[in-house]
Amino acid sequence: MPNKNLHQQAEAAIRQAEKRARNFYAIDLPVAAIDFSLRGRCAGQASVDRNGETCLRINLLLLAENLDDFLNTTIPHEVAHLVVNWQARKNRQRPRPHGKEWQAVMLQCYGLEAHRCHSYQTTPARVVPRAFLYTCHCREHRLTSIMHNRISRSDQARCRNCKSPLIFVALQSPK
Repeated sequence: MPNKNLHQQAEAAIRQAEKRARNFYAIDLPVAAIDFSLRGRCAGQASVDRNGETCLRINLLLLAENLDDFLNTTIPHEVAHLVVNWQARKNRQRPRPHGKEWQAVMLQCYGLEAHRCHSYQTTPARVVPRAFLYTCHCREHRLTSIMHNRISRSDQARCRNCKSPLIFVALQSPK
């Protein structure tokens, strides 16, 4: 039953952070749905859909390995995203994920320094093969199948450096 205890601790911390934001900003922030299915290096994700429904996805492994810090910093970090996105939704704005609005919520409401990323030890993510070779005016680019498929569908990829279009060259065998 250790997972059940973790779920309960995380939910209690989320509800406390939501309540704090509701009281601090005098807003009707909805109660967030909680999903413990997040994997990989990301500790948490916050989302507000078009209907105003809020959801937090939590990485259970990182929660278990970094319990105190996760409860005290990561959860307020994610709830701050909910606050900013929920308020911006009413004004039809799209704030930057870790922009000035989010930083203000972190400092004013939670009294925390605004850090974009956690510093938890994570196991190396699986290596995704970069087998698709593209070129531009300044260099070669090796892309994953995901990026290759996106480019194939949209036909609009440019080099961040020289701004020229990326041109597909070849599919290479993984090394």
